[in-house]
Amino acid sequence: MKMNFNIIIPARKGSKGLPRKNQILLDETFEQIPREYHDKVIISTDDDTIISRIKSYFSKCNIHHRSKESARDSASTKECIIETVRDFKLTGDIIMLYLTYPEREWKDIMHAYKWFVENQAKSLLCREEILTHPYLCLHDTGNNRGRQIVPHDYYRRQDYPKCFKICHMISIFKTIEIKNLNNNLYNENTLYYKIPQTIDVDTLSDLKKYKEKYDS
Repeated sequence: MKMNFNIIIPARKGSKGLPRKNQILLDETFEQIPREYHDKVIISTDDDTIISRIKSYFSKCNIHHRSKESARDSASTKECIIETVRDFKLTGDIIMLYLTYPEREWKDIMHAYKWFVENQAKSLLCREEILTHPYLCLHDTGNNRGRQIVPHDYYRRQDYPKCFKICHMISIFKTIEIKNLNNNLYNENTLYYKIPQTIDVDTLSDLKKYKEKYDS
């Protein structure tokens, strides 16, 4: 299999759900990536602490100094990816790895990339089975009232359409396809790679859940 890819790791400084989460989770991802691939890794960050740690412990990896525009709270990850691809003049395939999936292993990344290549995909996200069907979910309209998110009048579960949840544990896309993706990094041509339920660390309770699972 031809290995024509670069790895981009977004690691913005700010985090509201879990302060310093990218600093906390940095080593979990970098220690999973074999050292022979470190020269393919680009971490895009505005965090001086992360930059210092990469230089000290993962020096073969590349650092992209994220601009103020792509590091602002309202900026999408797509903006960061476009900026990194442009600044490093990247071609071929991009594997994007958020630091917030500490259960991910290198074999998972390579299996997904092989599947991406074999299926001649333009873009790939992961898919998880849903725990609660969207037909059972309501918008909270206040005063203990709700409104259907998806209008329907079905009452039998077997009539509900089959659904899945998108997951960014591993995201892969061709550089020429990035501009065609929405801000959540998918479009009508995206293929979805099935994975088991995984922990996405965004809050302190998520981090505790992960630690309890693997420290016991």
